[in-house]
Amino acid sequence: MAVIFVLSSIEGSGYYSGNIFLFLKRKFFHIIEYFILTVLFFSALSQSRKYDKALLFSAILAFFYGISDEWHQTFVFGREGKVRDVAIDLAGIILALSFISLFRKWKSTKK
Repeated sequence: MAVIFVLSSIEGSGYYSGNIFLFLKRKFFHIIEYFILTVLFFSALSQSRKYDKALLFSAILAFFYGISDEWHQTFVFGREGKVRDVAIDLAGIILALSFISLFRKWKSTKK
């Protein structure tokens, strides 16, 4: 969460440069950040909660952190909070949930 906060605190240019590669790279990092955050939340929560609850709470916490991160960016010069970015964060969250579920199924077949 601290890494995301620090990266979101970096001042931006305030406009889209037209470089599609840079744009896609930045959005890809949104997916990676929230994938990792969700997996870490799940890892922590699964120690004390049932699988389904840990999965649900992980997704909810990561999603609300994504919303708060976009709100935080509205206070940073040259940055703006966008609903689109929350949706991209959600894609990372959904990928993490899928990964966790697939890993659990794979792990259960190995027993």
